Amino acid sequence: MISIKNVVRLATVIFYIFFFSPSIFGQWTDYGIWSSASISQNISNNLNLSSEAQARLDYDASRLGSAFTNFTLSRKLSSNWKLYSALRLGMSRTDEFALEPLSRISVSARYKYSLTSNLSSSIKVLYQINGDVRQTFRLKPALYYKVSKKLRFTIHSEFFFRPSQEGLYQTGSRLRFLMKQKVSKRRWVSFGYQIDKDKNTSDPWTQHVLIWSYDLELKKRKGKK
Repeated sequence: MISIKNVVRLATVIFYIFFFSPSIFGQWTDYGIWSSASISQNISNNLNLSSEAQARLDYDASRLGSAFTNFTLSRKLSSNWKLYSALRLGMSRTDEFALEPLSRISVSARYKYSLTSNLSSSIKVLYQINGDVRQTFRLKPALYYKVSKKLRFTIHSEFFFRPSQEGLYQTGSRLRFLMKQKVSKRRWVSFGYQIDKDKNTSDPWTQHVLIWSYDLELKKRKGKK
């Protein structure tokens, strides 16, 4: 059985590699703020529908980088497997500071398993296609720790890949630390810190992001008698 001490050591090593590595700052560094609010509804025991509105500030949190809404349908296949399909619609700001439509469709599968009574891990594979027909693959390992019924900690990592004539190549990576606190029945707030790194481009960048989110889980509807 994996001990909590070993998990803490692993998380510390991951944090050190991402945060203290000289390459973490790239050629230029940005600081941003991501805020979001979501609402979810269990349609059945295994089917869930959710909507999330998100706004992202970049350029040292001085301008709106993007604003969009995600619509996600997820289905639980077993205690370990879950499938997702999502649609993203909104606006994003270009390098010329103009706003342009933002759209994206994605499908993904997640495998989650328990390590101890309070510790679990997951791996998620995602395929997305943007409005300009750009394809991206994402690999998303995560580690979850349940402190209590009302408090949880999560470490998310994410790796981005795009297809080319030579095969898939990595375009970036992301590391996120998140604390999720239950404030009332079916209501949660989350606070986090994220490091977002660009890779294999002529002008690599790194973004440090503060995250805030509010989540509301609607009460499951009872079927008619």
